[in-house]
Amino acid sequence: MSEIFCQICDLPAHGNHFGAITCRACSAFFRRSLIDRSGENFKCLRGNDSCQLKYSGKFYCKKCRLKKCYEVGMNPKYIQHNRDKIKSSPSPPQSISTLVGRPSYIIHCSPVANASKITIVDVTYLIDKANDCLDYGPALLNKKLKILDKMNIASEFLDLFEASEYSKMDQMTQISVLDKNFFMHFWEVDFLKTAKWLSFLDGFEKIPRAIQIQIIMATWHLRARIDRLSKTAKLRKQMKIGETDFMMSTNACLDLKTCKLDISWCSDYPNEQIQFFLEGSDDWVHNKVVDQMEELSPSEIEIAFMTCQFCFHYAGKRLQGYILTEMEKYLDLISNDLHRYYQENGIKNYLGRITKMMKINNWIQKVIWEKRWKTELAEKFNIFYFKFSHPEMFYDCC
Repeated sequence: MSEIFCQICDLPAHGNHFGAITCRACSAFFRRSLIDRSGENFKCLRGNDSCQLKYSGKFYCKKCRLKKCYEVGMNPKYIQHNRDKIKSSPSPPQSISTLVGRPSYIIHCSPVANASKITIVDVTYLIDKANDCLDYGPALLNKKLKILDKMNIASEFLDLFEASEYSKMDQMTQISVLDKNFFMHFWEVDFLKTAKWLSFLDGFEKIPRAIQIQIIMATWHLRARIDRLSKTAKLRKQMKIGETDFMMSTNACLDLKTCKLDISWCSDYPNEQIQFFLEGSDDWVHNKVVDQMEELSPSEIEIAFMTCQFCFHYAGKRLQGYILTEMEKYLDLISNDLHRYYQENGIKNYLGRITKMMKINNWIQKVIWEKRWKTELAEKFNIFYFKFSHPEMFYDCC
């Protein structure tokens, strides 16, 4: 008997689901997209709504996969609702303050409704610039260099890239206000630096462009975070900056005690009323991590390992599928490179150093996870009156 294949992804089919012959994965995807209405927010990564099936049954984007589901005859009316045994609507809390655990809450002092003035921040231009960065990647590097060596060179290159493209500052500059210009500037710098950074990665150029962009969108803020933490720890240990200074770039820092936050451009609520939704200064800059990094004093290769491990592990777990497979390959390679680095430099009993590095990465990841529900709550109550054209780019971005 000949094997029957899924009409969506061409992999072996399971049966008739919602009016079409599909596999379990495509059936679950279609049902989930309708049940939680996530399909309403899907966007085509290529912007033309005509992405084709790749190899191994993968699509370039969810929107085009859902479109294919409809084209082959999958019908929402065949979905049986209320079948989930575990999913049930929880009883609503008696009050918002009960939910949050605070006696007074922002909603009780709500300003004029701002739903009508929500604006879209279009970041498509950043994706276009990232494509340019990938098109004009680094010059051919020595093929004998290991991945961690190349990624260390990439980090050194990024400082030069930022200085030439964005920075006009020859001396250290103190940032006094975190306002719209501050955020817009560093979002762009960090995103494009990560595109450049990944272009140094062996084999990254062979990954389909749409997948490359997905990986950049998932990791840009993580790479920037590790970079700032390591710069801050290094300069604090050298006593070149104060104990309350935090590095934002090679030539720019902010004083955590004196720096002001201006959110008037994105919310009607005063700072003191929305502190609940913002990471505290210690969470945002991870002062505990800076202290641990000062104590560990990691080498440049170790910093390259920490950055790669953090970004690749996060991207794989978040994006799954093909990306998870590729990221796991890179994780194996950088682990082997780090082992070889320790052996070549005569460093023995290095398990303790690896443990400390992983503890730092895990601590940062824990803070990111714990903040998600606050972000979802802020979105639910329209605390901020802007949205991004590509919200997936700012998922977990602090």
